Amino acid sequence: MHKKIVILLMLIVVFVVGCGNNESKDQNVLNIYTFTSFIPDKIIKDFEEETNIKVNLSYYDNNDTMIAKLLAGASDYDILSPSTDYIPFMLNHDLLEKLDKSKLGSTFDNLDDRLKLFEISKTYDEGLNYTIPYSYMATGITVNNKFVKNYEKSADIFLDKKYKGRMAMLDDGREVLGLALQYLGYESDSKDIDELNKAKEKINSWKANIAKFDTNASGKGIASGEFVVVHGYPDVYYEVEKEEEINFDYFIPKGAMMYIDSMVIAKAAPHKENAYKFLEFLYRPENFVEVLKSLRNPSVIKGVEEISEVKPIISVEEILNNSKLPRALDEETKEIQDKIWNEIKLVK
Repeated sequence: MHKKIVILLMLIVVFVVGCGNNESKDQNVLNIYTFTSFIPDKIIKDFEEETNIKVNLSYYDNNDTMIAKLLAGASDYDILSPSTDYIPFMLNHDLLEKLDKSKLGSTFDNLDDRLKLFEISKTYDEGLNYTIPYSYMATGITVNNKFVKNYEKSADIFLDKKYKGRMAMLDDGREVLGLALQYLGYESDSKDIDELNKAKEKINSWKANIAKFDTNASGKGIASGEFVVVHGYPDVYYEVEKEEEINFDYFIPKGAMMYIDSMVIAKAAPHKENAYKFLEFLYRPENFVEVLKSLRNPSVIKGVEEISEVKPIISVEEILNNSKLPRALDEETKEIQDKIWNEIKLVK
């Protein structure tokens, strides 16, 4: 009997020591859940070398996937990269850690005043207490100017019958409906049926000339020559060689949907201190220049554009003058807008 107790106690000691060792190892890691190719490899490599903290990257293709995983109980992620219209939902469900800004060095002091980030953030995280802006841009239109000449920089470029069948728009109801609503002077989160029907009519007039709604058209589609005008992101610049970039023009039309993706710490993050270390490292101007080189969006950190040989694809002024950051949709509005979008998609 005593022998069994001794063996049991020895097993418990081994288990506890083993757990202690694993925990010690676990404290030297950081788990980031983000978009593919969102954080430059050099940032990860340099951070690991400076801190000896191992960074594990996992990827999601859209915010809904990330949210679903968190709501299902995933608790091993430290840093996430949500878009602004998902942040109110995450705050309401207590998924985000309130930031201790004293652990983030000069990050908030270095935010570029031109971008009006503190003003814009009032719609999703007033005071930026839970989020740090990372990627700042607006959904625009890319034109292959070898084929398209003398065009108006407007969403009504899709009315031009000369390019019928060689144009595409995003397969994304939130983006397309938002553009049409804001183009017409309405709010992108409108649930007013009259406004939505006018937006539907406008989209159908564009749809008459496009080949299809296609989420990949703004990169591979226009780079390959399949399309000459596409609505979406500036992905063509990641697809073509430097000398070919001159053939493309990316502009922000009036009514465009602004987007800001942020860095946040998950409320359930197991390695919060490592998360703070990484974010402080990431937002140092000399490191954030790698983000500009990779994404080519206007930098949220001041001074970065001046020290980078790579410049943004589009100016801050064009984004601010022509686009607006969308508010999150409530359930009722989402249901109404989804219904309108499905009707648009079904029309031949």
